[in-house]
Amino acid sequence: MIDRYCVFSICRLSRTFHLYEDKTLRRLAIQDDVLEVHFIEMNKFLEQWHQGQLKPLDDILARWLLLLGMVDVRKKKVYEKIYHELEELAMKDEHLLQAFNVWEELSLSQEDVIAYQSRLKYILDEEAKLEDVKHMAEQKGIEDAKEEIANNLLVNNMDIDFISKITGLSMERIEEIKERLIQNNDDQLR
Repeated sequence: MIDRYCVFSICRLSRTFHLYEDKTLRRLAIQDDVLEVHFIEMNKFLEQWHQGQLKPLDDILARWLLLLGMVDVRKKKVYEKIYHELEELAMKDEHLLQAFNVWEELSLSQEDVIAYQSRLKYILDEEAKLEDVKHMAEQKGIEDAKEEIANNLLVNNMDIDFISKITGLSMERIEEIKERLIQNNDDQLR
């Protein structure tokens, strides 16, 4: 729930403007009045925040304004106190967390971006290798199962053509399995 005091405090720091029709100098009809412009006095907002008069946890507008006020471009400064409070708030607000993460990504230097992209590429390549190995293992398992079925059917003197239809193995592969069976039997008899 949004704390009314916080919203009221922020509203006292802002000015709101609406569009008017040029000829009549009247505000647009409600259905056409789709744009509203707010100017917020960030210095006064940040001053209220420093004095503990705003509760960002209870006020979504205060959270977003803190995100905007966290960086002073003119001074090339990031306000650490705001940064740390937003980090804590982001753990409770999924949208703020996403915005915070995007802000951090946008704040990276070119070298950091290259390092990040290289690391990401490495991770994706490793995941692709694992998927390939997994797929190959699955295929190997399927082939092994087919060969085991063919082996069992050959032991029971089933026809090679029938075994090929059942397992999907080629006649040549079934002949190889049959030869291996014969070889194993010969070796056991010796």
